[in-house]
Amino acid sequence: MATERQVSMAQFRAHLDAIEVGRGIDEVVVHHTWSPAASDYRGIHTVRAVRRYHVDVRGWSDNGYHVMIGPSGAIFLCRPIERSGAHVSGRNAHTIGVSFIANFDRDEPGRYAGLGVGHEVVAALLARFDLSTKAIRFHREFASKTCPGLKLGLAQFREAVANVATSGPAAQPKVVLLPGGEVIECNAAVEDGVTRVDLRRLAEALGCTVHDHLKDQGKVYLAR
Repeated sequence: MATERQVSMAQFRAHLDAIEVGRGIDEVVVHHTWSPAASDYRGIHTVRAVRRYHVDVRGWSDNGYHVMIGPSGAIFLCRPIERSGAHVSGRNAHTIGVSFIANFDRDEPGRYAGLGVGHEVVAALLARFDLSTKAIRFHREFASKTCPGLKLGLAQFREAVANVATSGPAAQPKVVLLPGGEVIECNAAVEDGVTRVDLRRLAEALGCTVHDHLKDQGKVYLAR
């Protein structure tokens, strides 16, 4: 039975507050999917494809991960957190599996808009289960894999999560990545499922001019 659904960060936190988890949670294990990579991402259809692979090919009862993060910053609840996952052999009973839809052996973390959201998700999990950043583990610590990718470092990941916990998600700078690979620094942020940017920076990077002389009327015009 399918369990995945997309939620906002606020909904994710509310979900954590509402659930009762009988199994003790000691660690949050971070993964990447490897395949599909970020370029293969097609929203919830990709998440469903991962679940089908885990069920039909691996023989598991559901998606092996509890939470998945898309390149755009979308958050997906997958296997219920109340149940043990199937994401790290011999260590599933007391862990939560969080996976980025990416291949961080190749995909650049600095161009992955969902990385900051992943930091927020992990920070929320640590707060909910009263864990320190030392409880953040990488899959490669327990298996002969590079997961969650050679371009991610555990110490840096823990530091980023700690910064979220002390400064809040609003302090995390984000960028917009255009299809051609150009990165635009425009204070982008995903708040409750809505992407907000500095319009002038984004528009000018795209070759547009912002006319805001009618802003008192609630109107802003873009022109090429």
